[in-house]
Amino acid sequence: MQVRLSRRKLLGLGVGLVGVSRGQAPQGPQGVFPIGVASGDPSPDGVVLWTRVAPEAFRPGEPIVVEACESPDFLEPQGGLIETGFGPETDYTVRADLDGQLEPGRGYFYRFIYRGVTSPIGRTRTLHPPGTMPERLRLGLITCQEFGSGYYGALAHLAREELDAVIHLGDFIYEYSGDPRYRRERFLGRAFRLPSGSYLAVNLADYRALYRAYRSDPFLQQALAAHPWVFLWDDHEFANDTYWDPTTQAPGAPDHPFQGQPERLKKLRLEANQAWTEYVPARVVYDPMANEPHRQMSQYRRLAFGDLLELFVTDTRSYRSPHPCGEGGFGQRQFATCSAQMNPSQTMLGAEQYRWLAEHLMQSPAKWRGLASAVMFSPLRSGDLTLNTDGWDGYAAERQALLNAWARAGVHNLVVLSGDLHSALASQVSPTFKPGEPWLGAEFMAPSLTSPGPAETLRRLAFWPGNAFLEQANPHLNFFDGDINGYAVLEVTPEAVRYELYWVDKTQNRPDTPKRLARKLRYRPGRGLEAG
Repeated sequence: MQVRLSRRKLLGLGVGLVGVSRGQAPQGPQGVFPIGVASGDPSPDGVVLWTRVAPEAFRPGEPIVVEACESPDFLEPQGGLIETGFGPETDYTVRADLDGQLEPGRGYFYRFIYRGVTSPIGRTRTLHPPGTMPERLRLGLITCQEFGSGYYGALAHLAREELDAVIHLGDFIYEYSGDPRYRRERFLGRAFRLPSGSYLAVNLADYRALYRAYRSDPFLQQALAAHPWVFLWDDHEFANDTYWDPTTQAPGAPDHPFQGQPERLKKLRLEANQAWTEYVPARVVYDPMANEPHRQMSQYRRLAFGDLLELFVTDTRSYRSPHPCGEGGFGQRQFATCSAQMNPSQTMLGAEQYRWLAEHLMQSPAKWRGLASAVMFSPLRSGDLTLNTDGWDGYAAERQALLNAWARAGVHNLVVLSGDLHSALASQVSPTFKPGEPWLGAEFMAPSLTSPGPAETLRRLAFWPGNAFLEQANPHLNFFDGDINGYAVLEVTPEAVRYELYWVDKTQNRPDTPKRLARKLRYRPGRGLEAG
């Protein structure tokens, strides 16, 4: 449950509560707050704060204090007292919305106090207010952090970056754990069994266990505590390559054992949504009483970083049509060619989200208009063969309609942020993605944090064509790298958007794991993508 607190200064309330606990609390923050703290979805006057209390430390009715302060001494904190609203029904997670309580464009320290024990201290930032133009904005970009495919040393580096926020472009968890029947455990300590006994999530308890396992990583805890985060939803928060089936009014999940059982998939999606809202600090619409996924949760939203950047956070999984060329795996969901790709009835966003994005992005007064898309927006082809039908290429008519509308409106400052492909790239965005056209903007893809890239996967099949081949087949690409793990940083100024791509060694489980700058580009309207 997310609690919206009333505006008031605590002025010692936290100190006054130290003696009210009943019974002996476990000693130290690790005993009470074992998976740390986090913040998300900042606004000009607030942010959503998050933690989880250890079940063995929980006492029904025991209040928890939430504090935020501009100085680490917490002498004059903002916040409030949560007396109810968390416990077994929320898997002991606590989410507090401080919207309306903080000052714009400021950095804050925050903490929780429960039964006399103080949580680790986190840091967060509020957004600049409308009508102001920040000189600079730095955003971390990450995606695809499969727990069993590598260590999170990259997140230790990310925690040390000077950032205004982190944009997580999807696949915060994967719906499965390492199954030794099918894969060798390359990274010790990263495999685990789910409560159901399955290696694939089949109920709410499994999804909750996955979030706890991922958040047990100390480097992820450091990064979550160091910056405010903005989270997108992609497929693995529920099931691989999921879509919405209008014939059954239920999700489709072609690789899940519940496929073909719409009522079980609908219930499972409701449970995946619930776990996401419990473990992700995001300001989304959520109705716990709804029995239909679209009514239960709506995730698409926008954040304005002053007048410098307005970011449109989209949901490219919940409403999308089935894959246009079929659900048959690599030959249909990934590599395919069929006329249905251009069928106007194919939708990635659904009618309501499409109207929201098309109209509001066109009307945005911001210097830069950002589109956060969990999946690749630009085409990726080899001749007539589509190489990523699971991305926007499978919904090309809807993409074209958006591009045409934005071109007519004179958009030239579009910045698309994407993930999912386990690759890094930069692409020209124009009405038909052909060289020589006026630019609408550029797309920058975050590399996967740990998940295997296409080069690693396809080499096993002796089928990797190479980065250079993909760049040559797609002239709108400035570069493509299908063999990199790490993260990216986007620096936004009124004049340009700069993209820094970092390779980080995922095989070493330490905070100083090797890191190097792999690429540095900038986009300027009228000049396009260039080095620097």
